[in-house]
Amino acid sequence: MDVKSAPLCLDSPVRFRDRWEGRLYAFEVNEAWTVINLVIKRGLLRTAIVKLPFSGASDWSEDHVSVDLTSEGAFGRQPPPVVVPGLLLSRDLALSAGGAHVAGAIVERGSRRMRWLLIRRRGLGASRERVVAVEQLSFEGESLRLGAQIESLPIYRSDEGLRSLVRAALAGHPYLTASDRRAITVEVSDGIVCLAGNVRNAQARASAEQAAASVDGTTSLPSQIVDDIHLEAALAQALDKAGLLRSAEVYPRSLLGEVTLFGQASSAPVAEDVHRVALQVPGVRSVTARLDLRR
Repeated sequence: MDVKSAPLCLDSPVRFRDRWEGRLYAFEVNEAWTVINLVIKRGLLRTAIVKLPFSGASDWSEDHVSVDLTSEGAFGRQPPPVVVPGLLLSRDLALSAGGAHVAGAIVERGSRRMRWLLIRRRGLGASRERVVAVEQLSFEGESLRLGAQIESLPIYRSDEGLRSLVRAALAGHPYLTASDRRAITVEVSDGIVCLAGNVRNAQARASAEQAAASVDGTTSLPSQIVDDIHLEAALAQALDKAGLLRSAEVYPRSLLGEVTLFGQASSAPVAEDVHRVALQVPGVRSVTARLDLRR
């Protein structure tokens, strides 16, 4: 699955064309939650701060921000920032949730619109970041109001980290067999966990979905898992809809999506059509036809 957004994290290092220099100090958004400018800070004793248009960023992730400028040009304030009314999001921004600060944002790659705000509690014992959707945020002068309590917000996980945790949850579920786990695929994009593949029965499917849903940080859980019992029924329905059961007697059996067709067919062309239709049923991984021809 394509990753359509990425975290823009405060204090992440900045990579210019010629060197790594400075860190992301803040970023500016407009009322539509589009990121318009980046604020980059360099130096310890003698610091320098520059505001650059976000359009100059070629890439960003949890680890860094890449800017398509030289460091000399950037800190020489070329090009100038976008001048529009906006709100500067930094660690110093006042939040309605006391004791918390902005840690970053999840930003769409195409539109460069902020989708979620990353926040973290202050203090040495603070937990990891949580995410709040922009629909739950509102400007209040120079501060930002969160429309939910911090404790109720989901924990932020990177897509790869979330995928690893879901795989671990599947591996630890007592009902799922090793064969079930091998036949399940896990894809994660923007916090959305998509399960696909095959399992033995409906209980195994429910167990896999339950295991994935138990992982903090999952924002949505569409499932395309197919169990053998329902797959066998779907095969029979597909063959009946194609009109093939009038000239063939077919008994499909599935083992984690690997289908064997038993029975009889009136002719070789009918047997070929049965094989073709069976391959097109969602959830079928392979088809072995063991159909006798009627004499």
